[in-house]
Amino acid sequence: MARAYKKTYLNGAMRNLAVMLDCGVRKYGYPIEDFYMMFLSSEVSRQFSKGNPRYLVGMSGAELADSVVEASGGIVKSDNDGTYSVGPEYWAGWVMAYYQWFSRRSFAYMHSMGLGISEVVSMYYPLHEADISKFAAAADSIIERNRK
Repeated sequence: MARAYKKTYLNGAMRNLAVMLDCGVRKYGYPIEDFYMMFLSSEVSRQFSKGNPRYLVGMSGAELADSVVEASGGIVKSDNDGTYSVGPEYWAGWVMAYYQWFSRRSFAYMHSMGLGISEVVSMYYPLHEADISKFAAAADSIIERNRK
């Protein structure tokens, strides 16, 4: 099965999903799990999974966060100074974008198979400095365990 988009989009997509999650937590103040559930129920998640370039790299991560908030009925904040924090939430978005591309699975499917955002954030300290293939192997293991 072909991937939803070419590898040339991958780095931008990873950064944008990372910034989106960071903005959801830091700019909007949502708990990561709540914001991720808003993301899963939004068109942003579906279009990102399909490889729509507008959602991958055509908007910034902050604009993606704004779209998720707006789609869920929240009030979009205009105070975006363009800064973000490279912490657990950022890392979780970064690796989830990679794994979604690598595995060819939707975010909704990954979540339904036990690879939720809280699970991913909990892997930050053992894996954030490791090669991304270590995360992919751990994610595969979680999904395989829950598929049975």
